[in-house]
Amino acid sequence: RTTQPPHKKTIHHTMAINNSVLAILGFILSAYSVHVEHKVLQKNLHDDNINPGEEFRALCDIDAIGASCSAVFQLPEGKMLSFFGIVPKDSALDIPNGVLGMLFYIYVFIRCNLKKSKVILLDSRVNAVICSLALASSIFLARKLYIIKEICVVCLTTHVINTTVFCRAVLEVMKKGKEKVT
Repeated sequence: RTTQPPHKKTIHHTMAINNSVLAILGFILSAYSVHVEHKVLQKNLHDDNINPGEEFRALCDIDAIGASCSAVFQLPEGKMLSFFGIVPKDSALDIPNGVLGMLFYIYVFIRCNLKKSKVILLDSRVNAVICSLALASSIFLARKLYIIKEICVVCLTTHVINTTVFCRAVLEVMKKGKEKVT
């Protein structure tokens, strides 16, 4: 077995670092979406007169461009597991998409930062499948945003992150396939 040229090691290392950065950014955005959803739900459940001085406005609600993430997070698709009937609505497992995103980005971060391991979830083909599920959810949700003509900066940013992570996962599978051939 031959060793890889130094530039190929650098490319792989850079890709891992970039995926780590993307995972951290995705995690932060997903956590923020959960925070916004919780605040909006809390506001809707309580009488507005309870805390009249406390007005919540999400940073991602940007009137100048017509963006409203807080409205988008309240859509039925905001909890995809129950939307698709995978879990019962309002059950303990009926979690917001932001929580699913946080779990996905934790996985991406851990995978990027672990040394070579025999753990099946770290296999490049399994990773490509997991990343394709994240991409499929992004495509579904982006299509919904397009249909309702809504802008969600947080959503669109996570869709870009998911697309990038997916493309890198596919490139990794292709690279490993070529290494086996040669």
